[in-house]
Amino acid sequence: MDVELVEVRDFLARCAPFDELPGTVLDRLPARLTQRYHRRGSVIVGAGETNDTLHIIRSGAVEICDPEGTLLDTRDEGDCFGYSTLAHAGPSRYRMDAVADTLLLEMSREVFDEVAAEHPVLKDFFGERSDRIREDLASARVAASGGDVLGTPVGEMLTRDAVTIGPETSIREAARIMTERRVSSLLVVESAAVIGIFTDRDLRSKVVAVDADTSAPVSAIMSPDPVSVDVHTRAFDATLLQMDRGVHHLPVVDGGVPLGVVTSGDLLRMVQADPVYLAARIARAPDVAAVAGLAERLPPLVGEFVRRGTTPQDIGRVVTATADAATRRLLALAEEELGPAPVPYCWVGLGSQARGELGVASDQDNALVLADDAATVAGADDYFAALADRVCHGLDRAGFPLCPGDVMAANPAWRRTTTEWINQVADWVGAPDPDAMLHAQVFFDIRAIRGPAALLAPIRGDMLARASASPRFQAHLARIACEWQPPLGFFRGLVVARRGEYRNTLEIKAGGIAPVVQIARLHAVAAGVEEVATLDRLDAAASAGGIARGDAENLAEAFRFLRRLAYRHHALQIAEGRPQDNNVDPRSLGSKDRHRLRAAFRIIAAAQDALALKYPVGRM
Repeated sequence: MDVELVEVRDFLARCAPFDELPGTVLDRLPARLTQRYHRRGSVIVGAGETNDTLHIIRSGAVEICDPEGTLLDTRDEGDCFGYSTLAHAGPSRYRMDAVADTLLLEMSREVFDEVAAEHPVLKDFFGERSDRIREDLASARVAASGGDVLGTPVGEMLTRDAVTIGPETSIREAARIMTERRVSSLLVVESAAVIGIFTDRDLRSKVVAVDADTSAPVSAIMSPDPVSVDVHTRAFDATLLQMDRGVHHLPVVDGGVPLGVVTSGDLLRMVQADPVYLAARIARAPDVAAVAGLAERLPPLVGEFVRRGTTPQDIGRVVTATADAATRRLLALAEEELGPAPVPYCWVGLGSQARGELGVASDQDNALVLADDAATVAGADDYFAALADRVCHGLDRAGFPLCPGDVMAANPAWRRTTTEWINQVADWVGAPDPDAMLHAQVFFDIRAIRGPAALLAPIRGDMLARASASPRFQAHLARIACEWQPPLGFFRGLVVARRGEYRNTLEIKAGGIAPVVQIARLHAVAAGVEEVATLDRLDAAASAGGIARGDAENLAEAFRFLRRLAYRHHALQIAEGRPQDNNVDPRSLGSKDRHRLRAAFRIIAAAQDALALKYPVGRM
C-alpha cells in the first residue's frame, strides 16, 4: 500500500466510527477517498446546497451554523460533517465554514452507502449525530426565545424530519419503518400532501389488539385528514389545539409540505421544563414544605433536558434559576415569620450558583451583605442569624445540601456589612495564605440573589481592583488552578482510580471542570473583568488580551464537553435512583467520547503548563 494511503488508513483507525470497522475494510477505504483543501473563511457547504459527501477533517477546524448564523457546533481533527444529507435526503440545513486552513478527506455517497450497508455501525453513528444536532438547534432557538417557551414556533421545536410513507405501504412495512427510524408516527403522503397519519397507538389498537392483516395497506387503518399546524404556529396554540381535538400528534407543514410532527409529550415537556414556569410555581409556594416539594421536580427535569440534547449551559441555568427562586421564596417566608429586616440586606449566591453553573445536588454556597448600620442596630445580629438559619436549612430540604465547608450565611463569618466585607477581602488579597485563598476563590464568584445590589457593588469594585493589581494573589490563584490535575498518564492516556469505591473511574469534576473554572477565574481577575460565568470570563479575558483567543475557545469547548458528560452521567444515576457523583467509567463511553475526553484533558493540562510558565507555581 502507498505510504500516504497507509497514513490515511492509520488516521481513520483513530477516528470514530471508522475505528469500529474491520481492518480489511479500513485497508481498502483510503483509495476510495479524495482530499480537498479549504482556506480559512471559505464556505465548504452552504445552507440549502446539495451535499453528497461525508467530510472527514484531517487537519483544521469547521463551524456548523444554521441558516441564521447560530453556531451549533465546532468540529476539528478527526471529526466529520455533512452526514445529515446522507442520513436524510435533501439539501443541507446547515452552513459549514472553514475557520482555519482545513484539509478534508471526502467520502462520496456511493462509498458511504456501500460501507454502511455492510456495516450498520456507520449509519447508526451518523444517524444519531444528525438527530442530536437537530436537538441542539431546537434547544438554541428555544433558549433564544427569552424564556417565552410557549411562544416558540412549533417549527423550531422539530428535532427530526418528517418520516413519510405512501398510502399503499403495507402495515407491516410501516411498523418496520417506525422501528428503524425510532418514531411514534408516520405521515401518509400523496402528491406531496398529508392525507393521513399512522401512529403507534393505531398499531396497538387497530392491528395488534384485533389481529388484523399486516399485509393490508396502511390507508385502511390510518387516521385520515389529520389536523395539522403551520410551521409558525406558537407552541401555546398547538397545545390548545391538541387539547381541543384530543390528538397526540400534530403534523407541522410549511405551505402544505410536511416538515415533521410535534407530539403532546414535546409540548408538555416544554412547559414542565421551562425554568420560568417552575420558578413561578416556587414563588407562590405557601410554605417551606411546598418549596421543597416543587424543587423535587428538578432532578427528573434535568434528566429530560439531557435526553433532549439541551446544552449544559442551559441546564445549568435551569438548575440555578430553581435555586434562586427557592432562595427568594424562603427569604420571604422567613420575613413573614420574623418580621421585616431591621436594616437593608443583600443575599448573595457564591461559587457555582453565582456563575449560573449549579449541578444536580450541588451544595449551597451563600452569604449576607448587610447595610453598614447593622453593627449599631440592636437585635440585628440575632435577626439575621435566625433568617439565615431558616433559609439555609430550607434550601437543604429543597435538595441543595448544606455546605460541608460551612460557606453559608448561617455561619457568622459569612454575614458582614459592606465595609466589613471590603476589609475582609483586602485581608485575603493582601495575605493569601491557604485559608484566605480557600475563602477568596469562592467569594470572587458572587452574585446578588435578593436585596439591593448596591450593597454588593462597592465590594465587587474594590475586590477586582485589588486582585488585578496583585501579582502575588494571582500567582496563588494559578497555584490552585494547577493543583487540580487532569487524569492523564505520562503518554497522555486516561488514568483511572485503581482501588476504592470509585475503582476504574475518572473524577471529571476535579480533573476537568474545576480546573477550567479556576483558570477562567484567574484570567478574569488578572484582566480586571467583572464577568462571573466561566464561559463569559474566558471570552472577556480573551477580548482583554489576557489569554489567546484560540486558547480560550479550546478551554470553553473542553468545559462544555465535560459538563455535558457530567449531566449525562447524573441523568443516568437519577433514572436508576442512585446518588449523584462525578465519577465516570470511561469504558461506558463510546470511542468518540473517549477521544474527546482525552482531548479535553490535554487542553486543560496545556493551559496549566502555560500558567506554570507565567507564574512561579513550582516555587510556592
